[in-house]
Amino acid sequence: MIKSFIKTVGAVTLTVLFFSEQAIADNSNQCMALYNSVKSAYTTSDFEATVIDNDQAQMQLYALAHFNKNSVSYTTWKSLNNEIAGYALRQDKGFDYNHNRSYIGPLSWHQTQIWDRIFSKNRNLTGYDCTIVGRTRLAGRKVTVIRMSPVDDVRYSYVISKDDDTSLPVELVVLSPAQIVASKFTVSAAHSASSENLSFPDETFDRVEKLSNKKKQNDLTIWPELTIPKPFTIESEGIQKQADGTELEYQSFTDGMVEFKVYKNSVSSLNIQSATDGTLTVLRRNSVKNEYAVVGEIPLELSAIVLSKITPLR
Repeated sequence: MIKSFIKTVGAVTLTVLFFSEQAIADNSNQCMALYNSVKSAYTTSDFEATVIDNDQAQMQLYALAHFNKNSVSYTTWKSLNNEIAGYALRQDKGFDYNHNRSYIGPLSWHQTQIWDRIFSKNRNLTGYDCTIVGRTRLAGRKVTVIRMSPVDDVRYSYVISKDDDTSLPVELVVLSPAQIVASKFTVSAAHSASSENLSFPDETFDRVEKLSNKKKQNDLTIWPELTIPKPFTIESEGIQKQADGTELEYQSFTDGMVEFKVYKNSVSSLNIQSATDGTLTVLRRNSVKNEYAVVGEIPLELSAIVLSKITPLR
């Protein structure tokens, strides 16, 4: 009697576990299908929009224009707060511009670049679980909310709200490992536009790309004093010259979506050990001989792991 009862309970438990795992797998597959539909809709659409960027310190307004011309993706971001300035991308590569100063130069870091990468067909999130959160209304539109969570719990999570009618992104929320909002991008207005309205011709992209092309570096060795968690891999290394003439050694790393650099310099007095600006963070530590700084689109929790072997005693 008891043995029969135990067998029955065991069979029921296994059945429940099987269907639970199946439900989780189905949810994940449906979620990835939704995410891919957002990327597809975004990269193939011609539209202009106003995007509000909210982080912990301030709010920024941007004009976003995206076009798909001859199966090539073009994006232009323009600040609506100050000067007519921003950056332009063609297939994830581009340049900074400032119309007020008649300037076009190398692409620098921008808060909105995480949006570009998340919805780019050329980028993939590695080591993330996808979950459907539910459906709601946002900015007057019916949306489906999905969440991309890192399996390592030390990278950013991404909460995406997808327009149920157009499949275009309505909102992207970037969360730290402590579930604090690092940045939130919300589309407040959007309308279709013609790809004939490109802000910059291909000749401009070609010229800048030719000047900024870097040879791929092979057989790079990560500095032994660093701890680089998977799936990050080394991308490049070199020496960066500062305005005061100081030369800093650096190594650059990426997981295919975000990037960070580790700089090495002579020891200095650390007045500010860490700082954040939306998704961008800086963490500094001294060893006996050197100062190290991790700078990039990663949480401070991850930067601390990278420099976990750096102490004033070694």
